[in-house]
Amino acid sequence: MKKALTLLWAPVIAAALFACASQTQVQSPYDDTVARADVLLEIPALRQYGGYTCGTTCVQMLMNWLFPYEGDLNLTAYEEALGTTEEAGTPPENITRFFAENGVTTAAKEHMTVSELVAALDSHHPMLMCMQAWSSADDGSYNTGDPSDAETYLTEGHWVICVGYRRLKSGYRFFFNDPACVGRCLLDETELDARWIDMDGDGRLYEHYGIEIIGATAYDPDGVFHLD
Repeated sequence: MKKALTLLWAPVIAAALFACASQTQVQSPYDDTVARADVLLEIPALRQYGGYTCGTTCVQMLMNWLFPYEGDLNLTAYEEALGTTEEAGTPPENITRFFAENGVTTAAKEHMTVSELVAALDSHHPMLMCMQAWSSADDGSYNTGDPSDAETYLTEGHWVICVGYRRLKSGYRFFFNDPACVGRCLLDETELDARWIDMDGDGRLYEHYGIEIIGATAYDPDGVFHLD
């Protein structure tokens, strides 16, 4: 999905270089728009570097949202504070400890329901979640139930922040700040249910695990500062 975005932009660049006098229609790569969201939390988006900093990047996004007028750490400092490693990523317990040490109230819970997720978002509480982001299987499926296939079983764990939802006739559609994306990503309720699981380096499962961020913010996405 991420590579497809690069390919879709190529015709736009070519058209700009060789046909400046005419407009070229390019199909949008997007599947929805947050303008249709019933609830949306405007959390500043950041993009991760490397393949293991999704957790630290999500924490940095949330800290920027909670404390928009305070100085921020750089990502390396977040990695050190959160105990992030290339082998294990960022453990959930380290995230909750970091927030507690910085005066942020959280509520971590396993086996969460969709109704609980919706209720948190209705309370303007973003939800930090770990799930399977991409498929390692040749057929594009997600192996969340067969540990005998070590090459595909829960191998694509990824931290994202659930920031909103849209009600559809078929159920809920959820919107995420995804540190691997430019902009937001989405999953429908059935997709989320199937992929909302991860495993740490010790083999502990985190099923429908979420860290609810409970706190007010003064962040205004429409606000503009004077440059002093």
